[in-house]
Amino acid sequence: MSLAAIGAGSAHAAVGENLDQSCTKYSQDGGTTWGNLDVLSWNTDRPVPGHEVKQASFKIKNSCDTPAKFQVFAGNWELPGGGSATVRANAGSVKGSKHSLAGGPGILVVETGRLIQNTPIDVELFVGIPQGETEQNFTIKPDWSTSLEEVAGDAPVDPVDPTDPGGDGGSGSLDSGSLGSGSLGSMFGSLGGGSSDAAKSVQVSLNAPAIHAGGR
Repeated sequence: MSLAAIGAGSAHAAVGENLDQSCTKYSQDGGTTWGNLDVLSWNTDRPVPGHEVKQASFKIKNSCDTPAKFQVFAGNWELPGGGSATVRANAGSVKGSKHSLAGGPGILVVETGRLIQNTPIDVELFVGIPQGETEQNFTIKPDWSTSLEEVAGDAPVDPVDPTDPGGDGGSGSLDSGSLGSGSLGSMFGSLGGGSSDAAKSVQVSLNAPAIHAGGR
């Protein structure tokens, strides 16, 4: 399924496919001004074992008239030189759980329910180090990415946390990264694939900078 033409504030793919990246707008001044990825800035604090740092916080909105859910992914992260790390994200009222970067690439970290046009939500991205990590001063190279996936017009507006369907998304319990396999992993692995994946592959890399881990 190819993307339909993008008009002025209008987009359509198909339910389950991703909208064009131009539909996602970002703000870091509380929603006063909106733009593309170039408006984002990043925190360079060093996480230490047993703690996490907020690497970025910003608002996003769906600027197109097609309802969609907002998704945050952890992609092809690198941990050169060893070490271990976790990622977590909040989106709107959905509080995501921790995911280990030891899992396969393509972890769906958090997603919202249906977002209608120009309804902003807050997004927070966290990077942490497990309590038992003994490696020090290693580098974490993140690969945050986001997408807007089209949903049906009558889909629930209430946020849904795919990592915690029981509703305890704020518990912060460590996930093994199992979402990197199976259907979600296959979906992420298909990005940039053939023409049948053209719409699904519209996913935006946030170009996050590397993080240097601290010692105990």
